[in-house]
This record gives sequence, structure tokens and C-alpha cells, in this order.
Amino acid sequence: MSFELHRRKHLEDELTKIARRELRRTGKALRTTADAASEDVIHESRKSVKKVRALTTLMSEAGAKLPRKDRKRLKAAARALSRLRDSAVVVESLDRVRRRYPKQFPDQTYRLVRHDLVAARHRQEMQATHDGVVAQAAKQLTKTRRSAKTWRSPSIKTSDMVALIASSYRRSRKAMRRSRATEYPATLHQWRKEVKTLWYQLRLAKPLTPGLAPLIADLKRLETYLGDGHNFVVLAATLRGCEDMRALRAELRNIERLAARMRVPLQRRAFTLGRRVYGRRPSTFARWVRNSSMKSSRHSVTRSPSRALGDCNEPPLQRTI
Repeated sequence: MSFELHRRKHLEDELTKIARRELRRTGKALRTTADAASEDVIHESRKSVKKVRALTTLMSEAGAKLPRKDRKRLKAAARALSRLRDSAVVVESLDRVRRRYPKQFPDQTYRLVRHDLVAARHRQEMQATHDGVVAQAAKQLTKTRRSAKTWRSPSIKTSDMVALIASSYRRSRKAMRRSRATEYPATLHQWRKEVKTLWYQLRLAKPLTPGLAPLIADLKRLETYLGDGHNFVVLAATLRGCEDMRALRAELRNIERLAARMRVPLQRRAFTLGRRVYGRRPSTFARWVRNSSMKSSRHSVTRSPSRALGDCNEPPLQRTI
């Protein structure tokens, strides 16, 4: 089932239903493969947890009283799964550096470094299995799903959703400005998290407001640029912390240099796309979404929601911020 709201249902109840559905599916997948969770299961589970966290952020801002223990469980599960995912991403990023700079990255060095990284990943996975990390994450998500039955939220109207999304847009836009001013990996990563939250929330609201598809697609591309850049940061940090490869310090510094070089075009593309995505002022963005939502509501009286979605094209974006 899609990660979208339905216009004719109470939005607060629909948000809870979507959260419980994501938690049920993810908890089941993790329990089934708790002893040897595959990379795909870990990756998909992380995405589901991020969806639920974006959804709970929206509900909290709408005035919902969500138990603190549930928010802590979601955060703990996300961190546990992220550590497992990062160990796989490091190897993938090393392979990308090798493909991009084969002449500057000697084959012997590549084999040695990759062997050590794969061995480290295997040790981490074995330790996680021994400690029951995946099973614990599944348990936390299952408890959160059961607790979600008692979540209480005030009535959320379409106009409330517009205001909440506009607030998320404003935070994401500010995060881009901070990233552009500093270009620090930490601020870029924070921008990425805000982009992903906005992306998920817009996906939820897509049936309520026509014309969001191009913006949703742009945010996905933007998140990919920022995510790929962050993966190279994780690779560099991992290499700096590898005690087993101290004899290859010069080679590791060269790999870090090549990884940093690969981040440059990704960062440039992210800022170029970001200027287009955030071309509207927050007040203008809120007004555009509100007007689109009102138009969709009028059309839904005589047309099905699926037909109404195609009736409004997104106006040209402003180019300055």
C-alpha cells in the first residue's frame, strides 16, 4: 500500500493507521531475518522507520500527544539499523572511488583495503547477531506499534496539513542556507535529514494537493545527491579509524582525498537543485499549496481524486532565495 493519505478520511486517524502499517511490516521483516538480516531488509527497514519518524514529527507539531518512550524507541531502532547499514555503504563507496579513479587507486591497495573493510563489516554483523541488535530493534518497533493504538491527536484538517508542510519547508530551506554558508559535512547532513522529512510529508499529502509530483521527484534527487556525498564522508571517517590498516596511512590519505574530490560535484548539484526547489519564499510556498489544495477540493466534488490530481500544473519557480 502507498505511503499516502486519503482525502475522505479523518487525517489524524489515517496518520496513525499508516504508522502502524509501516511498523507492522518492518517488525515482521526484521523478526523473520533476525539471525541474519540481509542488507536489503536492513535498508528497507531503515526507510520505514524514517517514514514513521517523519509522520510522528508532523503529528507532534499538530498537537498530538505521543508518548516519549515511543519516540525513544523509534530513535534507538533507527540508530541500531543505521550502524549496520553504514558498514555496507562504506564498501560500496570504496568501490565507487576505485571505478572513478582506477589509475590513482592501485589495484593492490584496493584489494587490501577492501578486504579489511569487508572483514570489519563481517565482524560487526556477527557481533550484532550475537547481541541481538536486529531482534531488539524489531521488539522496539512492535512495542511502538501496539502503543500507537493509544496515540491521541486533535482533529487535523487539510488546511492544518498545509501549514505543517509549509513549516517543514521553511526548516529545510534554512538548513540549506546554513549548509551553503559553511559547507561542513555536519550541516549538509542536517540539511539532508530535513529534506527527507519534507519529502516523506509531501508524499503523504500528495492526494490532498495536486501538482506535488515534480517537487517530490526533485526532493528525491536532492536527497540522493546529499546521501551519496555523506557516504563518502562516512568512508573517510571509517578509514581514519581503522587501526588494522595503520601501515597503509599514506594510501588511506590518498583514498580520502579522492573521496573528497568525488563529493565536490555532488555538492554542487545539490546546491543547484536546492536553489530551484526552494525558489519560493515560505509564505509563497504555503499559499501555492493552500490554493492547490482548495482547487483539488472543488474538483473532487464532481471528479474522482485520481482525476483531480492532474488538473493543476506547478507554476514556474522563483530563481532567487
